[in-house]
Amino acid sequence: MNKKKDRRIVWLAKRTIQYILLGIYKTTYGFYIRKKYRLKLTPDSDVNNKGPYLLLANHCNSFDGLFLQCLLSRPIHFVITDTVFKSRALGGLMSLVGYIPKKKFVSDIRAIRQIIRSTRNGGIVGIFPEGRRSWDGKTVHISKPTYKLIQMLKIPVVTAKIKGSYLSEPRWANTKRYGLVEVELKTLLDAESLPRMNLAEIEQKITQALEHNEFDWQQNKKIPFKGKALAEGFERLLFTCPECNAIGTMKSADDKVWCTSCGSEYCLDAYGYIHSKKGYLPTENIIDLNRWQLERLRLSRSQLKKNEDVFLSDEDACLSSTMSLKEPFRELERGKLLLTLNELIIGSMRFNLADLYGISVVFKSHLSFRCKSCDYKIGFADKCVSVYKWYEALQFITDAI
Repeated sequence: MNKKKDRRIVWLAKRTIQYILLGIYKTTYGFYIRKKYRLKLTPDSDVNNKGPYLLLANHCNSFDGLFLQCLLSRPIHFVITDTVFKSRALGGLMSLVGYIPKKKFVSDIRAIRQIIRSTRNGGIVGIFPEGRRSWDGKTVHISKPTYKLIQMLKIPVVTAKIKGSYLSEPRWANTKRYGLVEVELKTLLDAESLPRMNLAEIEQKITQALEHNEFDWQQNKKIPFKGKALAEGFERLLFTCPECNAIGTMKSADDKVWCTSCGSEYCLDAYGYIHSKKGYLPTENIIDLNRWQLERLRLSRSQLKKNEDVFLSDEDACLSSTMSLKEPFRELERGKLLLTLNELIIGSMRFNLADLYGISVVFKSHLSFRCKSCDYKIGFADKCVSVYKWYEALQFITDAI
């Protein structure tokens, strides 16, 4: 009985601290964010202020969690990658506000227990079910475990469709820009209807509710997103030259992007579209342009004849690893990074692609993966090397394996 009482006291203390921190946030930095980004709820939104629920949102901007917390009056216990918790200072703050660490792309029993505990205490648990930020502004595939979690929890599900956050800070960009961010909140599923639904029905409803194309939205809104150096970093996304089809030859500065191989030149406008100044451009829509280059990448992969043929390569890569959440990453190897149809190679280290899982991009500069229960990440001396290119290439090959 005493243990139960002590746990209750600890929980109440943590809850009180979280509400105090939320109040400080909303009246200081949160207030600044609302004004700076012109953040608002759509008129047809409905906000649930009582009881536990699961909050699911699309993910395009590193501030998406802050946007949502600005608009809700209760603390949100976001489920985030455990990589953030490797920093003592940041990890300590995340724990204090009730964020839940989770290993990416693998089952994490500890995270599930924390989610259950938070919802049993009447809290809001926030999840970005795509598991990663969109690179081009279109919702990416939602993983199956999200639907199983919904079925298991049997609590209301609220969806938040965030619009304008990609154009405010594209994942590839070096700078932010400001126009409008609006959030559409909907109570999609209630606790009474969930037991009568199967996984396929849940999947269909969640997918439809969160599906978002930033450029379809922008086509109707026509809002300028003002900022400096609008194109800087664009080669992280556009790794294929539209004119000569060379890979890894694009460079950027200010609002311009150009190919160092053929001299083609492009520019980005304040509405998020790309235009040709010199050279072929299949489309001015970034989502469609990305779709075009991914098809080119698939084609180049299909033309390889032997497993030993090199698919991709980049100079000056650095491989680091860690064995646990508490340990920092330690450098293992430096050298040229090579990808064949069955191996990822850097220096003396060779990874069989069949052994890799949890492949992702950390922020915008590092490729992350797990192999035999060990976490690895690869960065480059040139911070604008397209790690997204490596991610997509690995996905093509490992999916086939």
